[in-house]
Amino acid sequence: MWNPFDFSNKRFIVTGATSGIGKATAIRLSEQGAEVCILGRNENKLQDTLRHLSGDGHRCYKKDFSECGGYKEIFDDIVKDGHKIDGIVYCAGIAKILPVSMLNKTNMDESMTVNLYSFAEMSGLLSKKKYHNHASIVGVSSISVRYPQKCQGIYVATKSAMNTLVTAMSIELAEKNIRINTVMPSSVNTKMLEEALENKTDDQIQEAVARQLLGLEEPEDIADIILFLLSDASRMITGREIYADGGYVNFWN
Repeated sequence: MWNPFDFSNKRFIVTGATSGIGKATAIRLSEQGAEVCILGRNENKLQDTLRHLSGDGHRCYKKDFSECGGYKEIFDDIVKDGHKIDGIVYCAGIAKILPVSMLNKTNMDESMTVNLYSFAEMSGLLSKKKYHNHASIVGVSSISVRYPQKCQGIYVATKSAMNTLVTAMSIELAEKNIRINTVMPSSVNTKMLEEALENKTDDQIQEAVARQLLGLEEPEDIADIILFLLSDASRMITGREIYADGGYVNFWN
């Protein structure tokens, strides 16, 4: 029986794999038989994720995504055994909540580098035949692109840019047998959400979660959608922004 979610003999790169959606995705992939190469900037947390992965052959690479470059060396090491890369899941990201009066080139550059430039660089690198035969790329965007909140200007700008980049790149990448999409979660039970809500009252937190018809999302909920986009079950989907927001339509309340 055909099982599109059997990732045996598949190899994937997952960035931001030290926590949240990235960690959950790496674990889910390993449970489905994939070999996972995890990237993150915290060595101890990378090792913790590695210990949670099922199966063998997984690898970790320490990488600070606020620093451009260095990806070719990682890709070369990953494929040195002749086994190419079947996909990338880009979960690395930062969510700076800044009033417009505090925006400056330094903090905008950091957000753009982590949320966009590194994603673009890795996607471009994967397009080389040296690294893939056919592949799927998934970038984690945000529903905030559609419904921005106060002081989210730079964060929303970077995620909007990711979505637009994916639409444009999908045209080129289709010729190279690569699909590329984004997912747009809403409030997910992660450390990033905890930090975003740390100055909110209990009533404000409840109000934010109540906007999602299906309630607060868990990292595994988004990971499952990502696995669908990596699988052959989604072979006719590319260049799209996939709403993964728990039904975030109750936003006028």
